[in-house]
Amino acid sequence: MLDLWLTVVMCLYLIEMVNYYPAPSRFSVGWYGVRVVGFLSSGLVLILLLYEINTLYGGLLNAVRAQRREREARLMTGGAIAATIAHEIRQPLSAMIMRADTSFRLLDRATPDLDKAKEAVRNIAADGHRAQAVIESIRENFKMDARAHSTIDVNDLVAEVLALVRDEVRSRRILLVVASSAGLPQIMGDRIPLLQVLLNLITNAIEAMAARDGPRLLCVRSEIADDGRVLMSVADTGTGISSQDTERIFNPLFTTKSDGMGMGLSICRSIIEAHNGQLLVTPNNPQGAVFRFSLCPATTHPALS
Repeated sequence: MLDLWLTVVMCLYLIEMVNYYPAPSRFSVGWYGVRVVGFLSSGLVLILLLYEINTLYGGLLNAVRAQRREREARLMTGGAIAATIAHEIRQPLSAMIMRADTSFRLLDRATPDLDKAKEAVRNIAADGHRAQAVIESIRENFKMDARAHSTIDVNDLVAEVLALVRDEVRSRRILLVVASSAGLPQIMGDRIPLLQVLLNLITNAIEAMAARDGPRLLCVRSEIADDGRVLMSVADTGTGISSQDTERIFNPLFTTKSDGMGMGLSICRSIIEAHNGQLLVTPNNPQGAVFRFSLCPATTHPALS
């Protein structure tokens, strides 16, 4: 771009010399034309350079923000699980270490105190079972146990996710269509995992359309199904999913991406099923894929019955 506008400026200076040197007298038409052309050329270069600098730094800022959001989204679930495990398991492990040291001291005496040593070992076993129960409790929490459920507005959830990916959608020149039905009932669930599910599906749709040169259309729809459940769908015009991969796409460690881990859709299906819902994929017309999942309204959720 800089070379292009420097070429334009050189052409303007050429016009200036053509207008001036045949008749270099002061206050002539050529004399005034030289000054007008010089002013326009210098002003044009300054404005365009400022515009280009602003555009470059704006693009850099959007790229940094998009990378940061992507990193936070990928680390959200893993970081939460790691922090919860570290916090909950620390106390049982500390108790086990302390009682194991006590058992060694009791057995290392000249006259070992077997009764107290046996009691310490029993306490170690009890602490082990308690740690196992803590891990099971954490697993149940991340499987969306009813204790973590609250009422959620689906349209607010969609708006929150789209705010995270709006810059990436704009930078990839994707047409975003949001179809939200009015009067949707609230659902019962955990907001953060459902947010992660919707974010993962939309991110997969964006990546599926990134390599295509044709029309890029992303449609996020929320409506009421015939059975009264809240139905959400994410449709794209990307590469789509082959018929032989439709059944395997939700299997752990199976992926169609060269750099994928094969865990995203598997975790998404587990989260939706823990909310008494179902996650499915169907071909889009004329091309692409549509991911749909349905959730129970809060008034009919098992946790409230």
